[in-house]
Amino acid sequence: MPNRIQFFRRSAAVLSAFGLIASLLSGFATAQDGSTRVTSTARESSIAPLDGPVLVGKPVTFELTGNPSNPHWYFNDAFTAEGTSVTHTFEQPGVYRVVMGSKEGNQFNEHSCAIVRVHTPETLHLPQVLLDTDARNEVDDQHYIAYGLFSKLDVLGINSVHHGPHRINHFGDAQEPINYGEILYIIELSRISGLLTHRTENQMPKVFHGAKVPLLVPATGMWADTQPIQCEASEAILAAARGASPDNPVWVLPVGPCTNIASAILLARLEGLDLKSRIKIIWLGGGPERVDDKSFNGGSDPWSVYVTAQSGLDFWIILENPTGASITMDKRAESGLYPDNRLGQYLEAITPAHEKSLYDVATISMVIGNHLGKPWLTSVEPSVVLGPDEQYRWKRGDSPTSVHIVRDIDQEAMKTDFFNTLNGKPTTVH
Repeated sequence: MPNRIQFFRRSAAVLSAFGLIASLLSGFATAQDGSTRVTSTARESSIAPLDGPVLVGKPVTFELTGNPSNPHWYFNDAFTAEGTSVTHTFEQPGVYRVVMGSKEGNQFNEHSCAIVRVHTPETLHLPQVLLDTDARNEVDDQHYIAYGLFSKLDVLGINSVHHGPHRINHFGDAQEPINYGEILYIIELSRISGLLTHRTENQMPKVFHGAKVPLLVPATGMWADTQPIQCEASEAILAAARGASPDNPVWVLPVGPCTNIASAILLARLEGLDLKSRIKIIWLGGGPERVDDKSFNGGSDPWSVYVTAQSGLDFWIILENPTGASITMDKRAESGLYPDNRLGQYLEAITPAHEKSLYDVATISMVIGNHLGKPWLTSVEPSVVLGPDEQYRWKRGDSPTSVHIVRDIDQEAMKTDFFNTLNGKPTTVH
């Protein structure tokens, strides 16, 4: 493991090296650079969710909710338009950020956006994912990012997030920028290693700043009264929902606190955006009995997990302990599993020389396994998540619920799929 001085030097170098990675952020630089607690009101206008997939070379119509004045559109492919309803044809497949706003002179004010995956017939049914990570908190996050990047999944974006207030002197508000920098570092190592050639430039995931602090429990104790944290990441989740086809929802995969996804849920309620057919969530966190028991991720923002669980969205919880912890490796005997390139060398270097759990990779495996019908989830129970007055405990449901707790997995199958993918042999998911 690099020492702290090496870590800060590397993080500073990454954060200053935007010239090398500016293409990752092209077209995505309009959102704010941090996050604030906000008391939000309904948007004056937003992009209406699409009702089907977008195909290359086929026209698609974008419409607005609300009644904005003089709306302007930018399509991230040099095309612009005006009006409350516009039709556009994307000539190349990839991931596009469609932006609607207003102009005052030369000033453009963004009001709403949609992340749109433009498909060929071959990619129409690929699972779409948004990764959400406290990347510098633990070495399993870097493995998870690499797994997503090298997989055949459609990775629409990668969100950074804080990793909680409960570690003494653990960087405070700097947590999220450090985590953001680590995401960029993993992507750049992947490029240098020649491992992203299967993703064209406009199919590379964009990176979004997330919440810097946990949610606050409202005085009323009612989840719906929670004040969301509006940031690039929560907006990206909403944008992905607007651009998703209802028959192919976006999987959001938080492997830290649920602050970003919970904030997006709260903001969607204010907007009147129904996420149920557009977003599914897999969280890696929690312990055998409750959200914040034997779980770093659960302790980082337990209220955000409760908010997410109350939303009615399809919410899968892969327990941090013991479920995610069951995927282990020991580099003293298994270092040969890492590829011999810059990324593989980095992952091996930061992994401690003892048996180590790879926790977070289970979320990627679950999406792949679910899509292919593989029996990698071996024990799942319908549950509800209780509030802080009941210590955020799990309670088994007597009937089907929107919350599914994964208590056991085929860890060897998931581990094998991860290392096969890392070595350039990803599972086909068409």
